[in-house]
Amino acid sequence: MKCNHCGNIVPEGSVFCNQCGTKLNTDIPCPACGESIPAKSVFCPKCGKMVRNDMDDEPRRAPRQPAQPVAQESASPRPTPHPRPQATAQPQPVQPQPATTQPPVSHYNRNLIAGVVALVAIIGLLLGLSKCGARNDRLHPVVNDSTAAVTADVGQAPMAIFTAELDRNNFAGDGATAAAAVRIPGDGAEHPDRIVGVTAMSDPGNRSFYKIYSLTQNGSLWDMSLLETKYLNGRSINLDNSALIADPSQLPRAVKVDGKDGMYFAFLNMPQGASTGRVSLCFYDIDNRQLHILDYDGQVKTRDDGRQYIYGKPLQSTSTAVMRFLKGEAASVKKIYFPTDEELKAEEEARQKEEEEKLLAGPENAAAKWSHDNGEKMEALKNGEVVTMKAQPYDKPIFNRGEIAKQLDSERYMVFIGKSGAVYGFNKDSRKYFVIYSGGASDISFGNDERELRMRTGDGHISYDLPTDKAKLID
Repeated sequence: MKCNHCGNIVPEGSVFCNQCGTKLNTDIPCPACGESIPAKSVFCPKCGKMVRNDMDDEPRRAPRQPAQPVAQESASPRPTPHPRPQATAQPQPVQPQPATTQPPVSHYNRNLIAGVVALVAIIGLLLGLSKCGARNDRLHPVVNDSTAAVTADVGQAPMAIFTAELDRNNFAGDGATAAAAVRIPGDGAEHPDRIVGVTAMSDPGNRSFYKIYSLTQNGSLWDMSLLETKYLNGRSINLDNSALIADPSQLPRAVKVDGKDGMYFAFLNMPQGASTGRVSLCFYDIDNRQLHILDYDGQVKTRDDGRQYIYGKPLQSTSTAVMRFLKGEAASVKKIYFPTDEELKAEEEARQKEEEEKLLAGPENAAAKWSHDNGEKMEALKNGEVVTMKAQPYDKPIFNRGEIAKQLDSERYMVFIGKSGAVYGFNKDSRKYFVIYSGGASDISFGNDERELRMRTGDGHISYDLPTDKAKLID
């Protein structure tokens, strides 16, 4: 089907053009010449014949008299509505005309009315053609253009306008729901009012997405276009303020940041079945068509009131004015939990410990890990205390055979001393390797039985009980 107004090809069954908004199928054929003309025409602009006689709706007048009285009327002097009394004495018998039939006067009035109706119809037709021409000059419809015009109603809320125009412009068929809309006031014809709106579709099993639209006021119309589409694979998406635990008066809203007009909004998104979550704070710069996002990512935790929060910190840099604005707005989104100083300190210590554990992981770092784990215990040993050393077991050898200076064997244990002074053990029952001492021993031997290992070190002679890992100085 083709729009008679702008030429756009529209889907069959449409009532209005999805490009220019004009109502379709408004022409009728002329009963005289068959030309297609507007349905409300009075005269055909092609052949000039009357199409619709507005006089048909008026009351019928009395029929005219036959031709003979009309001839006598035209031959006699102009009749007087109220004859003088002496006129009745004239002998000539003349039948008087009924008072309701005055042919010249009735004929004159009918022609006058028909002429006025024709003039009004012609003027209306010219005005209609003029408006259509002006509308075409202003809109310049283009095939496949994403911009369409719809009627503006400045008395409506932005969300109501946005929702209605999604449907009118055929943008509502993707399964998404209108989630947020704000109005950005203008200051006149050159800078009209604008509306920024967001729709969202949550499908974590497939592909969730959200879209950003703009509506620009154009006289009595709104020009609507799609600005941005963002996909989130395998994640749910939620723009509801109740999910974000945010104040509806603060989120979403129209803002000006660093001289740029735009819309501030936020949404919660989480991987399917995961224990982590993310709150994305967004600013859309409508003039430059730029989307700025600051993400807060972290573990989902449950507070005493049963609500779940995301324990997170910003993932992106906040060095620009827009990102600093978004960071400041994060405090109003209660879904994000901001830790205390004590929690941050504990978190930093845990992070450092984790990094150290990674550096000391693996059999090649066994001696360094033993020193890290038993540093404080060595100080207590030097002070004469009996201490239990921490011995980390390993499934694989933790030393190079070529570096071994001496080896001791018993029924249950094998003990080695390396050229560097480190002492290693091997438990024959568990088939595990472990470090006994890494401080620089010069010699090793068994004591009174083969469960006691004696080591000569720079700190003195140390007795080490192999089954319990207890150590003490013996001189």
